[in-house]
Amino acid sequence: MSYADNDMPAPESLYERLRRLAVEDPRGAKSLFLATFEANSNDLYELLAQLRKPNEGRLRQVVANAVRTHPEKVRVIPDLVVWRETETDEFTRRAIEGALADVSPAVARAGAPPHRISAPSELADVYRYVSDRLRHRLSNTMLSALAQANYLKKLMAADLATDVQTTIAKLNDAMVSLARELEATDVDPEYFRQRPIALPDWLRQMNTRYATRYNAIALRLVKNEDLQLRIFANDYLLDTIFWNIWINAHQAAGPNCEITIEFKGKHREVELLISDNGDGFPSDLKDVLFQQMYSTKSRSRGRGLLEVQDAVERLTGRVDLYEAKPSEYRIRIRLPLDVQ
Repeated sequence: MSYADNDMPAPESLYERLRRLAVEDPRGAKSLFLATFEANSNDLYELLAQLRKPNEGRLRQVVANAVRTHPEKVRVIPDLVVWRETETDEFTRRAIEGALADVSPAVARAGAPPHRISAPSELADVYRYVSDRLRHRLSNTMLSALAQANYLKKLMAADLATDVQTTIAKLNDAMVSLARELEATDVDPEYFRQRPIALPDWLRQMNTRYATRYNAIALRLVKNEDLQLRIFANDYLLDTIFWNIWINAHQAAGPNCEITIEFKGKHREVELLISDNGDGFPSDLKDVLFQQMYSTKSRSRGRGLLEVQDAVERLTGRVDLYEAKPSEYRIRIRLPLDVQ
């Protein structure tokens, strides 16, 4: 009897199940892949064949992170090398590079395709990074505009004139924000210039800018007055880091959001312990949060924390979670101090 005859749904293939888990449960996706990888079943090779298709960055990232330290990683090196040549998503490429970091050049060359694509130039890499970041910002801004437009349609159907005027004003604000993001394609080069920056002062100024775009956030900075907190950075990367953190905190804590940053000097770096009055991150995310896209809002979102990690590392820093209270994790960022 076929599945069509008795109306029973066909069972999920490994590929379909992993695609679902990669969004809903990244840790479960990693465990499922590793079980399949170690069993060396036919399902594994069918999956790898599927991942040769374009637009499979999310699953490629799961595989790359899963095999990164696996003793039998050599079995998928040819696939990793091919993906590295064709993958366009910045964060998936970073996961693939991490999985290949300890692979000898000879082994990597053996797994390379016959006609390799030349490595991107530094300029192309910068362009891809900036354009990818801009696309994410435009996408987030459009979500706000679309939400207001949909709400407006409902109000007009119900003939609620007062609420319609309020929604039109909010829609206008969203479109103004979108225009500002478009202006970011033609910003002052100083926005990207590396220079010494007094981080507490910069954070206060950014918090003021955030309040003009969204709602005010109560910012509390805790530091030793004798601690010199100058870093070597640029506005673009710092905006990428802290704007994402502000938005996540605002979404978690609501309109009365409060953010506290405690500064600690350690040798030649500053450690930032960042907390808000939301619930924090649960313990089961501490090992995957900066490896997979994660969002409590929708499946199409969740790049923000990956962008935070990428920008921090471009400043030669580190980001992870620390346990502020039992089973409650917060963001910790370490950045090198400007000691000149």
